[in-house]
Amino acid sequence: MRRIEAGALERWVRGLLAAAGLRDDAAVTVADSLVDASLRGVDSHGVARTTIYVERLRAGGINARPEPKVERREGAIALVHGDDGPGQVAGVFATDLSIELAREHGVGVVAVRGSSHYGAAAYYTRRAAEAGLIGMSSTNSDPLVVPYGGMGHALGTNPISLAAPLPDGGIFDLDMATSQVAINKIYNARDEGRPIPTGWGVDAEGRPTTDPAQVHAGVPLGGYKGYALAVLVEILAGVLTGAGITHSVGKLYGDPSQPQDVGHFHLAMDPERTVGRDRFATLLAGLLDELVRVPVAPGHEEVLAPGDPEKRARIDRERDGVPVEPALLASLEAKSAELGVTPPD
Repeated sequence: MRRIEAGALERWVRGLLAAAGLRDDAAVTVADSLVDASLRGVDSHGVARTTIYVERLRAGGINARPEPKVERREGAIALVHGDDGPGQVAGVFATDLSIELAREHGVGVVAVRGSSHYGAAAYYTRRAAEAGLIGMSSTNSDPLVVPYGGMGHALGTNPISLAAPLPDGGIFDLDMATSQVAINKIYNARDEGRPIPTGWGVDAEGRPTTDPAQVHAGVPLGGYKGYALAVLVEILAGVLTGAGITHSVGKLYGDPSQPQDVGHFHLAMDPERTVGRDRFATLLAGLLDELVRVPVAPGHEEVLAPGDPEKRARIDRERDGVPVEPALLASLEAKSAELGVTPPD
């Protein structure tokens, strides 16, 4: 495994996206999102997705010159069309609009349609938290997960993320799929030739498998409860936005020339309108401190708060570089040779 300094990795990814035709400012946004996810240890939504983005850009499934636009705005709510560009471009546009609305109204809700895969949801909620607000975001995707008790694909991994400010500039962030794991973790294991734990996915007969190449679908987190959460996200990100729903969402790894019509949901809230920003941050810090001080159960080393593993991964990877698996490295190097982009030394 090779470790690459984050700045060099970001320049490499940005160069590949630009060589595939993506407008420079959009390439900066997408590359920053992917490397940010990899820095946080969320490799399922990090630079591992570069190759499929490049393929979709070159084939026309992702608009390389996106211009997201507000289709409707009334009070604290707005509807945005992502112009079939990268989900990160629409996601940042919508997040910034939700922040603007929240500063005006105390809350801002922005629904997005006509978008694409937007990476890690925490990228957007943390942006709202950096602005002193509470941020929430979710997105649907092409169906990759069975409904509880079913065998066929029905819903995406449909993540839910929330981030909020802590005292002294810190940020609490939670980002979780409503499937047992992000499907991209299964894809990464397949590409790297390693097995997956039991309970991550099922084969075409609905049986659990540890062979990622045999995975037909993911499974809901916690059974019927994760299934219900995934439906909640589909309503907010798909039904509410007028985007594709379940099988009408284009497959990320399907025909690369076809837009996906993914939907996103972005919400920002100003705690100043309730307990006040400072009081909110103090109370939240106290809650997290109380959680991690709970006595540790047998078989566990410590109690963590949501987001702690990602914060630790960032410290490690900012210091030592982002680990890039051999299969991913070979894929990126092959695209570099094809597009005339120079990889990092």
